[in-house]
Amino acid sequence: MTADEEFKIIKEFVDEKIGQFKKPPKNSTYKYGDEKHLLSLKKSFINSRQSKININEPKTITDDALWEYIKLQKNLSQDKVDEFAKYHKIAMSIETKLGNLLESFIYKYIKNFDWIWCSGNIVQDIDFIKKEIKDDNSVNWIALQVKNSDNSENAASSRVRVGTKIIKWYRRLSRVESKDNWEELINLVDENDKDLKDQLTEKNYLTYLKN
Repeated sequence: MTADEEFKIIKEFVDEKIGQFKKPPKNSTYKYGDEKHLLSLKKSFINSRQSKININEPKTITDDALWEYIKLQKNLSQDKVDEFAKYHKIAMSIETKLGNLLESFIYKYIKNFDWIWCSGNIVQDIDFIKKEIKDDNSVNWIALQVKNSDNSENAASSRVRVGTKIIKWYRRLSRVESKDNWEELINLVDENDKDLKDQLTEKNYLTYLKN
């Protein structure tokens, strides 16, 4: 499918009141669902697939009290504390960007199974959708929310699934060392596809991050 065709299906998904588009900014000159709003969403949808993620040191100010406490508790030098604080800020800033990289990696393979990536966060709390046509020509929508870890979900994204059929998948188990969750995603897409089992792996994902 082309990006235009995918966006058209996403709009159909939203029009059927299953999902909701990201709302316009408060200072926006357009309203939810109007032509300008849809053009803005489509631009974000396409551009986010082409943008390259850069790692820049955040401009936030370090909490001196926090790092002074860590320094005393762990008996660290000031130089070591400054180094830890610097890379901690970078890690925190890149953590949210990793979500886009994970979605991009997944989409590379599941688009062949008619899954659509709602790139640009254009659909509230939903990352992928699939439109299934049943034998009686009725439509079954599948909505998927993906996370890097089972402990990376906030309350807002958890609440959105209450009373819905949104499926949640997370890449790793935070309390089990070297344990990933790719098999569950493979089973959701097509458990019998051998190529998919070879493609959606933690090893391939880590290689993807390096490129």
